[in-house]
Amino acid sequence: GYNHRGIEKLSESKTYEQVFFLVERICGICSTSHPFAFANAVEEIVNAEITDRTKYIRSIIGELERIHSHLLWVGLAGHFLGYNTVFMWAWKYREPILDLFEMITGNRNSYAMFKVGGVRRDIDDDKIPLIRKTMADFRKKNDLLTGAVMDDPVIHARTKGVGILTRQDVIDYAAVGPVARASGVAIDVRKDDPYAAYPLVNWMVITSEAGDVFAKAEVRLLEMYESISIIEQCLTGLEKTKGQDIALKIKEIPEGIGTGRAEAPRGEVFHFVVSDGSNSPARHKI
Repeated sequence: GYNHRGIEKLSESKTYEQVFFLVERICGICSTSHPFAFANAVEEIVNAEITDRTKYIRSIIGELERIHSHLLWVGLAGHFLGYNTVFMWAWKYREPILDLFEMITGNRNSYAMFKVGGVRRDIDDDKIPLIRKTMADFRKKNDLLTGAVMDDPVIHARTKGVGILTRQDVIDYAAVGPVARASGVAIDVRKDDPYAAYPLVNWMVITSEAGDVFAKAEVRLLEMYESISIIEQCLTGLEKTKGQDIALKIKEIPEGIGTGRAEAPRGEVFHFVVSDGSNSPARHKI
């Protein structure tokens, strides 16, 4: 229980409401993936069916985070290769995404949006046009960034055929996320165990076959286009679900066991929660 800086053990002394703020701090660049998985686990115990509006809001937060995390990864990859133009571009393009987080949630990181049965804040109609515009602008920027990486002979020389993880390696070592998908293994919790709005919108699992460092960058760059598309479809969903509740009124958590999965930017996150009927988890495994 002392993994993740004691967070699993701390969880047993917090209310379910407080645990969301705790698990959000497990990871700085995928801080909403843990509340996502925890909410999925507890909602399984409660047997709660959240509203479509809640699903759309949760997925918007999750996909904005995927974009910001992938941009951070691509930027750092460029930096470590000595290609600081990619680093500067990627981190510059990430700023408007963080600005959207601040507008929607009040925070650029650790967004405090999730609760059992819903979300804490709605996305108002007047914010939708700016989110759409930011996504349209970012699609063009990602074209430039993707072009810079895909066409650069130095990046090709330094990343193609380097650090190859074969399809069998992925299976043997239980790799997840973009690392697995870059070796041709099409695993993604959003498709394999659908949650939130992912079964309500159209999108593709991006894979590549080479399994090298270049393929890992390629998968992330192309995944960001899918994230943009998911966000745009979820915004349309918000327009259709105007007036719906954003949270169920859940008074208590019954005894039971719940498992929650989520596809974080770097792969599967898994939360296991045991409830004894009190206001705190009896056991929480991450």
